[in-house]
Amino acid sequence: MRNWIVLTCLLATTGEAAVDPWQVAQTNSEQSQRAMRFCRRYTQGWLQHADPVSGLLPRRVDNADQRYWNARDCAADNYPFLTLVGEMTDDYHLRLTARHILDQELKLTVRVDSLPDDFDFATQKFRTSEPNMPDLIFGASEYAKDGLIPITEWVGPGPWSRRMDGLLRDVWKHAAVDSPVGKVPTDNLEVAGDLLQAMSRMYWLTGDDQYKEWTFRIADLYLFHKRLLDMESLRLRDHGCEIIGGLSEAYVIARHEDRQRYERYKPELYKILDFISRHGLDDDGMMYISVNVKTGEPTAKGITDGWGYVYDAFLTVAAVDDEQRFRDTVIRTLINVNKVVLDETEGIAGPVSADQMADSLEGAINLLNRFPVASALAWVDREMAVLFGKQRPDGIIEAWYGDGNSARTAMMYALYKTQGITPSPWRDDVQIGADRDRDGVVRVYVRSEYPWAGRLRFDRPRHREYLRLPLDYARINQFPEWFTVEADRRYEVSRDGGAAQVVAGKELLAWPLTFAAKTATLITIKPATEAATQPAAVPATAPAGPLRTMRYTPRSRDEAAAWQKDLRTRLFGLLKLTDLLDAKVPLSPKLLSSEAQEGYSLREVEFNSSPGRRIKAIVTVPGSPPGPQRYPAVVCIHGHGGDRHVVYDRATIYKGFASVLAASGYVTIAVDVGRHEVYEPGRTLMGERLWDLMRCVELLEILPEVDRQRIGCAGLSLGGEMAMWLGAMDTRINGTVSSGFLTRMDQMEHNHCMCWKLDGLRELVDFADIYSLIAPRPLQCQNGLAEPTTQFRVDLAREAMDDIKLIYTDLGVPGHAGLAIHPGGHEIDLDALRAFFKAHLTDRPASGR
Repeated sequence: MRNWIVLTCLLATTGEAAVDPWQVAQTNSEQSQRAMRFCRRYTQGWLQHADPVSGLLPRRVDNADQRYWNARDCAADNYPFLTLVGEMTDDYHLRLTARHILDQELKLTVRVDSLPDDFDFATQKFRTSEPNMPDLIFGASEYAKDGLIPITEWVGPGPWSRRMDGLLRDVWKHAAVDSPVGKVPTDNLEVAGDLLQAMSRMYWLTGDDQYKEWTFRIADLYLFHKRLLDMESLRLRDHGCEIIGGLSEAYVIARHEDRQRYERYKPELYKILDFISRHGLDDDGMMYISVNVKTGEPTAKGITDGWGYVYDAFLTVAAVDDEQRFRDTVIRTLINVNKVVLDETEGIAGPVSADQMADSLEGAINLLNRFPVASALAWVDREMAVLFGKQRPDGIIEAWYGDGNSARTAMMYALYKTQGITPSPWRDDVQIGADRDRDGVVRVYVRSEYPWAGRLRFDRPRHREYLRLPLDYARINQFPEWFTVEADRRYEVSRDGGAAQVVAGKELLAWPLTFAAKTATLITIKPATEAATQPAAVPATAPAGPLRTMRYTPRSRDEAAAWQKDLRTRLFGLLKLTDLLDAKVPLSPKLLSSEAQEGYSLREVEFNSSPGRRIKAIVTVPGSPPGPQRYPAVVCIHGHGGDRHVVYDRATIYKGFASVLAASGYVTIAVDVGRHEVYEPGRTLMGERLWDLMRCVELLEILPEVDRQRIGCAGLSLGGEMAMWLGAMDTRINGTVSSGFLTRMDQMEHNHCMCWKLDGLRELVDFADIYSLIAPRPLQCQNGLAEPTTQFRVDLAREAMDDIKLIYTDLGVPGHAGLAIHPGGHEIDLDALRAFFKAHLTDRPASGR
């Protein structure tokens, strides 16, 4: 075991006691300014060479034959970092340009499904007459791993993650290579590694088990069948080492999702890392380009620029298993890296390029985020200055697509120097630097040549909030997190030595600030003490007593049923509906109008909800007679700002799901639930809304066209909430789709309409417990990846679904509850809804009545 007392002397936080932390912050501000000026000049230089017709970037700027766009190079290595410069600096025009390039790439270069092909600027056509599928798969995989992952790591779910999702699904759609584990998209080791990395992250981001299955298929292939240590040589640089990092990411999934597979992966992955430790390193821990597997001897001269990428895998496995020897190997290298002069190092084909320097420095910065070795941090400063010096006055670095990688590393370096803080806007005259001490106190130095007004954007735990990773494991194409702000914590902030004010973390994510020209502003941030946060710790709307006293916990089948009965009775009491349950109020329906639609009739009806109140509804009935097997039916529920008509409108976020069902052989019914007035004394708003929906079920039951054993409900937003309540409280519902609502009650306390909150509700349950009343009947919840972080986030939905599945497991039907995660925002996933009702209503045996 390493002597950690000695090691501690070699490690450094960004601020040592012997150095004035404000001087460190000022120096960091000068270095971050140089880095971002480098990045801005890079974007200006390359945009001068963009194709004037398509707006796309060329592969090279100094060769007429290279004036074309391709996925594996332009899209993977150049475009993403132009995009990220715009995002980090909050440059409006650059951000628009980046989005335009994405739109043009989708419009002009897509050739097979969503897979792109090379696009020639001279002809404004594809470079080849016919597509080559292996080339398309190669390009799409590189674009996903090297281009779309880094954007998604920084900005979170959005158009770039949706592009990646489409690419990966279509790569697998065209998987044609036979293997011992089934069809795979490729037999190229680099592409397999690309796919492992991209699919692993998409699995955590989306929660889609298909990504897990695909990831395990490729990992199984290279750990059990085409073992790396059975090959002639093991490549440890770019265009080969991707598989090692990819296998480590699959290992994370196996550890958390498939314990048996994890135990099988472990010895195989350890063999690879131990082989590299024994044969792939020189005496200082620097990594060879490739190694002969049989002899253990280097097969290529020089040191790989991908050493950091491979060491990411070492740290990932170490984090999963707490395996110290893999950490020690990395730390030894970081201690010795200052001996390396990159500009004098021999690469794979002579002296290293700026691109190779950038890759080496990228890897180092990622590792130093975990183990800040002081001498290695100084080495990064020295080598970055050399890299900056390689830029031409026009912003071009080496005139080929690899220039984007230099900009990527410059951005990583700037974020290290600011501790992840980015000013909005980040002008060329702005200097910002930060120093964080061992107690977690952050000192920020800000200065500009001209007056500045904007916002300081502190970083957030992106690995958790954006990607939903179970841990912040080391991985290629990430932007390391330095100082992150938790939205629900509070921080003490002082300016220029003044009194500290307590600021909510969510405000620091975009903190307003102004300062004068040529005057340094000094800001100190630290987590607030308990005393400072106490007055604001409990929101005014929070309940006073203990919360969630009837939370569902695993139990026997009979005990689960008893818990449901008890909770349902209590909730009817909170909703003020107990008296209506036995009231026997006649419906007395009246037909108001009827019109023919394509495939069904649409009727407006009116009926009694309570003894003193009538409500109107839309009812659709398929045009053809039902025959002996009657139709399934669905209660269709709108959200805030809508009405009973909007669920039939295909031009809305509801995508006309009610009209789609109506045209597909379902009876549908919709009423208005969006009001905020309580009509009858002694009732509650949520209770009246729910009762109106329960009366819809009663109306469906008396319709001769409806099979009463095949009635479901579906809704979005408030409609998703009401679908939860209807499915939970009315056992006549045999299939529930709740879209755009699954979350935690804590999340709903802010930035939401508070109509959801009943007196006494939080003391009893959270939403997951209400959903648990639906079991064992089928349930589908839908949440979109593009939902704002203040709304119905996928990570919270996944946590809640884990709670819901407890009772489904206890009742013997774990597959009856699921979370459908889609790439969109606050909207219905129409395909998932239709598939759910087909499986659980249409294909369910008809009862005859």
